[in-house]
Amino acid sequence: MADSDIIELNQLAFRYAAAVDACDVDAFLGVFHPDARLRSYHPDTEEPFADLSGHEQLASIPNTMRGMYRHTAHMMTNHLVEVDGDSASGQVLCTARHLSNDIRQPNSMNVIIRYIDRYERRGGSWKIADRQIRFLWSERHEVTDSGMGREKGE
Repeated sequence: MADSDIIELNQLAFRYAAAVDACDVDAFLGVFHPDARLRSYHPDTEEPFADLSGHEQLASIPNTMRGMYRHTAHMMTNHLVEVDGDSASGQVLCTARHLSNDIRQPNSMNVIIRYIDRYERRGGSWKIADRQIRFLWSERHEVTDSGMGREKGE
């Protein structure tokens, strides 16, 4: 396992977060192999509530986020990976903050997520081949300051 592999896989986690937060479809697809699979799970469940495969289906995620939230901030931590040749497995924890679209009564939903990943290096580039999104818990809070000192609704 080379240090360069670890660095590239860490950057992959950060690029995923940046793409989701920017609702950037091209950047989002750029972290997944064309045949990648992504499954999302509610806390303590075995069956996914969403199961998407391939770039065509995955492309819907950034636009869905754009429609649901005014802003998001995904902060990745505790990224652990095991590399075996051109394959790797790992997990990363994420604290994701989601600001609602309701400017009259804004709230923030904070979600703790564990991503369980399988990565593959193809053509010299590491990308996600399979990702499980395991939602661990969430909290909802009223936003009392909509940003930079303005009162909400201004």
